[in-house]
Amino acid sequence: MPGQAGTEFDRKAEVERLLAQDDTVLGRLWQYDNQGLSPQEMTDREGVAGVGWVSNYRSLVRVLRDGEIPKSPSMSLQGARRIRSWLKKLDLSPGLRAALVEQESLLMSRAEDKQAQTEEVEEAVEASKAAEAAGTPGIYVYTLPHYLRYPYDPETGRTLLKVGHSSIDAHYRASSQGRLTALPEDPILLRIYPVEASADAERDFHAWLRDADHAGSRARRGGSEWYVTSTKFLDRIARSKGLQVQVVTEFEPGEE
Repeated sequence: MPGQAGTEFDRKAEVERLLAQDDTVLGRLWQYDNQGLSPQEMTDREGVAGVGWVSNYRSLVRVLRDGEIPKSPSMSLQGARRIRSWLKKLDLSPGLRAALVEQESLLMSRAEDKQAQTEEVEEAVEASKAAEAAGTPGIYVYTLPHYLRYPYDPETGRTLLKVGHSSIDAHYRASSQGRLTALPEDPILLRIYPVEASADAERDFHAWLRDADHAGSRARRGGSEWYVTSTKFLDRIARSKGLQVQVVTEFEPGEE
């Protein structure tokens, strides 16, 4: 493959070498795939809920190694962020660096496609409504599309998540707290942790979040219960309490 200044480079070999040295979740996913682990085995090793993260990180591998441009705007955005991280932190060959710079521009064009963004959000909102319709008592974790695209804390990938309980109907409760009048976007439901004593469980979740310094938002317009945290951390709280983790919308991989 042509490289910069007339040199040649093997993109696949170079990226695979870099992935083998990567100490983030992406690097571990690469190792797991090479070991032939199933998505569930990978998930068990990572201690997370649901296997959706596996396909997300495999998409990042294809972005970096194969030059793929995902159809999903959110995955294109994540790919562009990962490329920027590599360009900033890694010692790359001139050929790979030039190829990644060009690809980052294409990824951002896809990520900023307003029509594709709207379609992606609409799918997530419909999935949220379907999950809410079951009326399962428990802890409900919401966020806004903006906070998924642009994490509140880019260095860790943590973002603003609304962690609250419902004993009857999550959709009604969200609406009663100003879902339609105070929030600029329809919230997306990420998780449900079913539990009958939902109010008690909510107090425990909030105590964990405060103790971990995952400070809540001071903004009151959208209601309380907003914390700068991650679904991975919340899933760990749920499992420590013996709660089932229902994944409604898989959180995209953030910066590491």
